[in-house]
Formats: sequence, C-alpha cells, structure tokens
Amino acid sequence: MAGGSSSDAAPRADTGSQSRSERARMARRGGETAAGRLRKRGVRLSAGPWTVCAETAPARDGRLIVALGRTAGAATTRSRVRRIAREVFANACRSAGALNILLLARADVSRQPRRQVRAGLTHLRTRLSATFAGRGVHGN
Repeated sequence: MAGGSSSDAAPRADTGSQSRSERARMARRGGETAAGRLRKRGVRLSAGPWTVCAETAPARDGRLIVALGRTAGAATTRSRVRRIAREVFANACRSAGALNILLLARADVSRQPRRQVRAGLTHLRTRLSATFAGRGVHGN
C-alpha cells in the first residue's frame, strides 16, 4: 500500500454513544441541550400523535430536531417520518423568521399512511406559523 497501512486511518466515531455521553455530561454540569431548552421554554402545540416545541432562532437559520422513539415504529418507518418532517418544516426553519423546532411523536405512527402523516404535520406547521405570526403582531 502506497498511502500507509489501514491503522493510519482515523478511527470511526460512534456518534450515537458520544451524543448520549455528551448529553449526560451537560446534564451533570447543569447545561442544557437544544431539545431540553425547547421543551422548557418553547411554545408547545399538540395535534394527534404529534407534539411540537418551538422558539425563534437566535441565528439566521433555524434547526429541526425530530425525536422519534422506538414506540414510533420500526427504523424504516422512523426514517420515513423524519424525511416527511424535513420536507414539511423546511421553510419554517429557513425563512426570515426562522424557528428552532423540536418534533416529538408521542405514539406509534407506523400504521398511518404517508398522506395522513404529511397532513398531520402540515396542520401542525400551519398552527405553529399562526401562533408565531400572532406573537409578532402583538409584540410579545
């Protein structure tokens, strides 16, 4: 091998365990994760199996955190739901009044057809937009 042995390659990071340990370390120090901050301080809306916590983003671009536990369905189902959620909430995170959004599935969404998942998330995004538009009008 001309480029060196395979031991020269950078070790693969186990991002799943690092993020868990990072969250645990932050909790011990009294710090907050983005999801924890949104749960405590954000505006909370619920519809069907979904709960959304959101706040205005301090930076120019917002972020979308989709938290789906194993109760939300199999891995392929959770991936499908994350993709649909990114499509539905993309403009809310990138627009001028960008939002940080935490999306939680409180129940099994694996039995819902894609059309129903998309409709539920679209309804929730519409309610969320109306809530933040009302806050802007009233100066809160």
